[in-house]
Amino acid sequence: MNEDLTALAYLISAICFILALRGLSSPDTARRGNLIGIAGMVIAIGTTLASPGVLSYTWIAVGILIGGAIGTII
Repeated sequence: MNEDLTALAYLISAICFILALRGLSSPDTARRGNLIGIAGMVIAIGTTLASPGVLSYTWIAVGILIGGAIGTII
């Protein structure tokens, strides 16, 4: 990914996070707010994984496993 495309993807994910917070302010729009937040996080994670600066996917997988285990318990 080139730098311009990476910056654009991060900008879109930031906008999604802002819209998600706005959507969570009302029970009527909370479901849509959660979906927008999920979309923003998928974009941010995908952009990070596609960036050329990733040296090892092993540590990323370890972090995902630890976070998933903690999230399952909580």
